[in-house]
Amino acid sequence: MPTLDITPLRSFAAVVAFSGVRRAAQTLHLSPAAVSGHIRKLERELGCRLVIPQGRGIVLTSDGEELAIRARDIVTRHDDALHAIMPLDADEILVAATEHAAEFLVPTVVALLHDRLPGRSVRLRLTRSAHVRDLVHEARADIALMLTRPARGSVAIAPIALQWFATDTTPREELVLFAPPCAIRHQAVASLGSRGHRVATECVNHTSVLSAARAGVGMTPLPRIGPPPEGLREVRGLPSIPDITLYAATSDRVDARIRSAVLSVLRTAVSDGRR
Repeated sequence: MPTLDITPLRSFAAVVAFSGVRRAAQTLHLSPAAVSGHIRKLERELGCRLVIPQGRGIVLTSDGEELAIRARDIVTRHDDALHAIMPLDADEILVAATEHAAEFLVPTVVALLHDRLPGRSVRLRLTRSAHVRDLVHEARADIALMLTRPARGSVAIAPIALQWFATDTTPREELVLFAPPCAIRHQAVASLGSRGHRVATECVNHTSVLSAARAGVGMTPLPRIGPPPEGLREVRGLPSIPDITLYAATSDRVDARIRSAVLSVLRTAVSDGRR
C-alpha cells in the first residue's frame, strides 16, 4: 500500500480549493510546475488520474472527487497534530479562509504577506466559515476570512453580492449546492421562496460545485467577486439573493501595520471585483 506524502496532498487540496493550478501555486508560493509535479506524484502513487485540465481550471475525476473529500481532512489533522505537540513556529503565519474567498481574495492576502514579511512562512487552511471561526476562537488563525456570523474581534470588510450562475441550457428548478453548513446555500435557497426547486446535487468543495454547474446539472449561487466562472452565466429573472458580509480577524501575532495593510488590500480586492 502506498504512503501519501503531506506536501503533495497539500498542493492537491489547494488545487481543488482554487479550481486550478495557477492560483494554487501562487498562494502556496510554489511554481505551477512544482504543483503539477505534486499532482502527478499522487497520480503515480495511486495509479489513477485525479484531475483533468479544462480551460483555465480543472475538473476532478471520480477518483479525484474521492481524494478531495479526504485530502483536506488529512492535511488538517496533520497540522492539528503538529500544533498540539510542537510549540507554534514563530515564523509561521496561518491564514484561514472560507473556500468562497479563496480564488480572488486569499492569493491577494498571501502575496501581501510574502512581500511585507519575506522571512515568514505562510500556511493555508481553506474550510467552511464555521471552522474558520473556531480557529479564531482557539487563537490558532493569524488571519481569518469568514462569511456571515463573525468571530470575536472580527472587522466587517464589505458586503458581497450573491448571484445564481448556470449554463444556458440548465433547468432553472435544479440546484447545485455546497453540502451544509453553508451560509450562502441558506440565503440563496431562502430567496427562492415558493418557487419550485430541487437540490440536484450537493458538493463538498468549490471545484465540484463548478464542475457540476458547468455540466448543466443545476444552478449554483456564488459570490460576485471577479469575472463570472468560465462556462457559466448569471441567471436573470430570479429573486435577488441578499448580500452576505465578509469579515476578517487577525491574531495578536499580527502587528498593527500588517493588520491595517491586510484589511486595506481586502477592501480594495472586493471593490475591484465588482467592476
